[in-house]
Amino acid sequence: MFNFAPAIPARSDVDWCWYLRRQGKSGEVLERILHDIDVMDPGGWAAWAPSSLTTTGSPVEMIFQAGQTDLQMVTEVANPQDDPTNRVALVNKIMQGRGGRQLPGALRDVISAAQTAGGLTYGARLGLRHGKSGLQCQLLAELPAAATDLSGLIGDAAIAATMDQLGDNARASMVGFDGGSGDVTLHFDMDNATRDDLALLAEPAQVSPDILAMAMDGLNGAIDGRDLPTRKLGVSYRMRGDNQSPELTLSMCSATIFGSDADIAKGIKASGGYQLTGYAALVDNLPPASVPGTHHGKIGMTARQGAAPQLSIGVAAPWTCIFDAV
Repeated sequence: MFNFAPAIPARSDVDWCWYLRRQGKSGEVLERILHDIDVMDPGGWAAWAPSSLTTTGSPVEMIFQAGQTDLQMVTEVANPQDDPTNRVALVNKIMQGRGGRQLPGALRDVISAAQTAGGLTYGARLGLRHGKSGLQCQLLAELPAAATDLSGLIGDAAIAATMDQLGDNARASMVGFDGGSGDVTLHFDMDNATRDDLALLAEPAQVSPDILAMAMDGLNGAIDGRDLPTRKLGVSYRMRGDNQSPELTLSMCSATIFGSDADIAKGIKASGGYQLTGYAALVDNLPPASVPGTHHGKIGMTARQGAAPQLSIGVAAPWTCIFDAV
């Protein structure tokens, strides 16, 4: 159920609210949700232990994507220091309360079994997107490294075949469920990705590995045929209905590729950052991040058939840990 009363920021919220309140109706909606789930409240904004979501410890990360005008973010839903075992149920409840679909029972059972296999860091997080089509919510559930039997998640034969060929070089790390479309997204981590792996990763999505390689090389001027800009690669497949091929997104740590926040912002803008609605409005006014952290998180490249991939970047909301020296 929606609460239409205005959110009242505390003094610790001011550095963050200025950005949301410049984003019109979408900013107001997302600010209201953050307030209602206690990420932001009159008593102080997220006075919690630092979150592993971002390198600054911020529990909220804005997501900017080329061709997408909606306002997007990922947020924790409870203090990161608290027991994370109930987070899937909590995120599911939040989604339902805002008109989203309920997590299917079969998917819930597979996630539950996987999460009991090993220790959890965050359990689950909430993805939020608001624009002309209204509010969309996404559940992002953690898959611990100890989880092995994930056959119930990988319903696409091509993805399953790719993962089998990659073997121990790819580990399932997260599963996403879209409360609007019902799409399921599988996330994997690779520690030793090579240029040769791109063809294997591109196969399920029926996209060109050469186009992906050129886009990745273009980030930092790498020379075709040599190592990728980073060997640590995030891989996600969004499984769509209507017999469509899965959508492939590759992600990389922006600090590994560019370095400091200033250098990352320069590189992102040179790589088409002008297409990222609202990006400059946030990064051009961010206070310096505490070293070695950066406000920028992962760079994403969503593959497209016969076209350059769509660029995306995560940026941590301004946040000062209550344990940091002032």
